[in-house]
Parts: sequence; C-alpha cells; structure tokens
Amino acid sequence: MPSSATRSDSGDSRVDGIFSPTYFATTIGLLMAITACAFDNTAVTAVMPRITEELGNTDAYSLAFSIPFAVSIVAMVAAGITTDIAGARLSMLTGTGILTAGLGLAVIAPDMTVFLISRGIQGFGIGAVIVAIYAIIAQMYPAALRPRIFAAFAGAWVIPSLIGPAFAGILTESLSWHSVFLFTLFLLIIAAILMLPAIRTLPARRGSLSRTGIRMLGAALLLSAATGILNYSPHLALGTGLVSFIIAAPLIAVSIQPLVPAGTLRGRIGVPRLIASRILTDMVLGAEIYVPLLLAQAYGLGPTLTGLGLTASGVTWFMGSQIQAHFADDWSMPAVARFSGAAMATGLLIVAVTAGVGAPWLLAVAGWGLSAFGIGFIYPRLSSEPFELSTPEQSGFIGSALQVAGITGMTLSIAIGALTLALLNSVDVHTRFLTTFLVLAGSVTPFMLLWRPARVTRVH
Repeated sequence: MPSSATRSDSGDSRVDGIFSPTYFATTIGLLMAITACAFDNTAVTAVMPRITEELGNTDAYSLAFSIPFAVSIVAMVAAGITTDIAGARLSMLTGTGILTAGLGLAVIAPDMTVFLISRGIQGFGIGAVIVAIYAIIAQMYPAALRPRIFAAFAGAWVIPSLIGPAFAGILTESLSWHSVFLFTLFLLIIAAILMLPAIRTLPARRGSLSRTGIRMLGAALLLSAATGILNYSPHLALGTGLVSFIIAAPLIAVSIQPLVPAGTLRGRIGVPRLIASRILTDMVLGAEIYVPLLLAQAYGLGPTLTGLGLTASGVTWFMGSQIQAHFADDWSMPAVARFSGAAMATGLLIVAVTAGVGAPWLLAVAGWGLSAFGIGFIYPRLSSEPFELSTPEQSGFIGSALQVAGITGMTLSIAIGALTLALLNSVDVHTRFLTTFLVLAGSVTPFMLLWRPARVTRVH
C-alpha cells in the first residue's frame, strides 16, 4: 500500500504527488477507470441513433440510456453498503468485473434485447466502480493529495465530453459501433491492471448489514423500479403508458426521500435546495440525448457530425465551469443559479425553435451549447456547497444524495422526452422535436422558482 509521505534529503517530511512513483500506477489506473465510465456515458450518446437503427428498434432509443441510469441507483447504494461492510476491495473488483461483462456483451450484441441487457449491466458496473473509487481514494491517498486527485478526475470527465463523441462517431463510421464499446473495454482492462497491485493491499472487513442500510437499499430498489416503469411507459399502448407514467411519478417521489436530505422535494433553503437543484439541472442535462436524435432524424446527419455537435457542448460546459470557478467569490449562489437557469432555458428554446422551423442544424448545436454552458456554470457550486454546509460525518450521505439526485433527474427527463415523442409519433419530425424540447425546457421553471429573490416584508 502506498505510503502517505516520504523523507527528503534534508529530513523534512513531504507528501508525494499523485504522479510520484509511489502513486503513479494507482493514479493512472483510477483516471483511466473514470475515463472509461465517462466515455461510456458521453461518447455512446453520439452513436446511439446508429445503434438503434442497425439493431432494428429505434423506439428503444431512450431505454438505452434510462436502463443503465435506473440500475446504477441500486448499484451505488449497494456498493456503498458493501464497502462499509466488506471493504473497497470487494466493491472495486466486483464492479470492474460487472462492467467488463456488460461492455463485452455490448460488443457481441446481436439484437436490441441483448444490447439493452448489456446496457443495464454496464450501468450497475459503473455505479459500483465510481463508489469504490471514492472509497479507494479515502483509504490510499493522504488528505493533502485528495484535492489533487479529484481535480484530476475533473479532467478525466471533461476529456471524454470534449473529444469522446466525435471519436466515437469516427470509430462507428470507419469500423462499427461495436468498436466504441470495445475501446471502452480496452480502457477498463488497462485501468484494472494498473490498479490491481494497490487494490490487493486494501484491507478486508467483516461487518454486518444495519437497519439503515436495509432501509436505504430497499428505497434504492423501489426508486430503480419506479424509474424503470416511468421510462418503459412510452413503449406501451397509449392509455396503459399514461397510467404507468402517472403511477410511477409519485413512487419516485416517495422512494427518493430516504436517499436525500429531508426537505429536498420542498426545496427547503440550505442543502435540500441544492440537492433539489441538482435534480432539476440534470433534467436539463437529460435533454442532451435527444440532440443527436434530432440531428439524425430531422437533418440526416451521421455519427461523426452528431458527435462533433456534442463535442461543441462539451467545450461550452468546460468554459462555463472554468469561468464560474474563476469568479466564484464575486457571485452568490442565487446569482449563479439565476444566470445558469436563464442560459439553460434560452438554449433549449433555441433548439426547439430551430427544430420547429427547420433552421440550419448548427443553430440547434449552438443552442444546446448555451444550455451546456449554463449547466457547467452551476455544476461546480452544486457539487461543493452541499459539503460546505454539512459536517464531515455527513459527507458520505451527501455525496450519495447528489449522485442519486442527478440520476433521478436525468431518468425523469429521458422518460418525459420519450413519452412526448411517442404521443406525437403521427406528426412531422420537426413538430415532434419542437414540442419535445419545449416540454423539456419546462424543468427550468421550478428551478428558477427555487432561486427567486426572497420577498421583503415592509413594516408600515
């Protein structure tokens, strides 16, 4: 196990860097694992229209995203419990093995049914791997190095967002979409080889499942099932689908409550409002999966150009996060939220109008880029401020709550978009996407209400 410090020649104690010989292999392995997870989440979006077309079921487009998100909810809670009971080593090895199996199955998937199963397995593996990675950092890196490794992780997520979609499109057109999952599998295998020596040194534990753990796992299972029903409802007959949607929505509201701070669904000021904002922000983010579908169905673009469109939004996301970080001290959280909400809403409206009137597709890309800028502008604050307002003992729960909130928001958005497209299946493609993006833009309204200026009561 890497030591936390070494001695310099002068006898002063100093902490090794994350890329020093002590941590080099482990750090590179962790970064490659994060990159593989990010690539599976972002790059695949660009080529999904081609995948569903070749497998003969374009109606399953939304399920290819919602299934892994829903399954990952259970995986994250289960991995957290497993880590507390048996240690991070078991969580990491199990999660990596499951993700490897899911990617391998996607490479050889002969039809949509097998492909969707592979996506579910990938979602479970990614959820478990991410939780295990955070536990490994806490156990293997000294406190002084943790901010540096998390900063490096930001780059590991950003790079696939910037170049991943275009790269995936090129792989798909030059080889096949199977090669996208094969590349991700290659990254994961290399990461596992690099991390294995360090993982072996992690201590094993022998704990027991607490009542709180059982309650949280039960809530995660119910939440996963409810989001699954919600996202499958657009694929049912119209009446049955609407009934399923109406039933699943309150189930989500009930099941998520044990997994987030009290008062989240009411937007109570403090950490609950930040977690609620994460749900609504990720609902906007969920609209991203319909951008390549718009470009493919309404404009006839191939995977390379749709990938470049998402790459552009990756650039604006990065710009938003960097600008906000640079001026963080000059902007209050409400000011950041209002600016981001305006950018997200305006961008989605531009996409909707572009689709509706058949304007050049570059305008739709620019519109989504503006929304991505707004998301990037607020995301760092939504990630950091809940921890600043909480005690260190709550950090695990807050971290899990942020992840669960984000995934729930995305699955809600994906389901709403799929249902809208299904209801408008008989109208022309431009009207379908105009309406869909207008509906998805509606999630910004409660977001702005959360951050509306407080009323001042005047005393006469």
